[in-house]
Amino acid sequence: MVLQLHKRVMALAGVVMTVYLVFHMLSNLSFFSEAAFTRFYDVYNTGLIRWSVLLLMLVAIAIHVKVAIKIRKVNAKARTIDYAKHDKFKIPAFLVTLSIIFLFGFIVIHIIQSLLFDTSALYEEVTAQFQSAPMLLFYLAGLLVLTMHLSHSLANVLQTLGKTSVIYHGLVWAGVLALTGGFASVPLYIYFVMP
Repeated sequence: MVLQLHKRVMALAGVVMTVYLVFHMLSNLSFFSEAAFTRFYDVYNTGLIRWSVLLLMLVAIAIHVKVAIKIRKVNAKARTIDYAKHDKFKIPAFLVTLSIIFLFGFIVIHIIQSLLFDTSALYEEVTAQFQSAPMLLFYLAGLLVLTMHLSHSLANVLQTLGKTSVIYHGLVWAGVLALTGGFASVPLYIYFVMP
């Protein structure tokens, strides 16, 4: 019963973060029009909007991480012997842990960078950031791990809801790839297309 409650809380925090990711990706796509990008972020960065959204995301991340750790501990105690047979390819637990730590670090670094940007010259700041090959590679690596995490998490949510058909899993993959593709399009455009 407690484990189910934890899973629901973690899923709710995950839904809040996913909704934000869609909003963030769509707002980033305005980069392809400098005027639209500047107008949007001039409004977003004034008043309480930016700080309210940041606070909401920090709370959602903290809840998601804390509950995920609790669930992992409970699961580790409950299963003292690993499954004898796996239907699918199994990624070693330590690699999963490393990917989650990397994703968390990526999110923290991304938040810190956004707080250090000069909001009066945001278009130029973003452009300068992604003209760096190491920053581009770091960002793309973060998106790759985010893609894996979201597809796995959303597949688990669907399984919990009894939606196990290939069609649902295909829709999850399509949605996740559209999201991460949208995020990747801006830095790739800056690095490979912009002068």
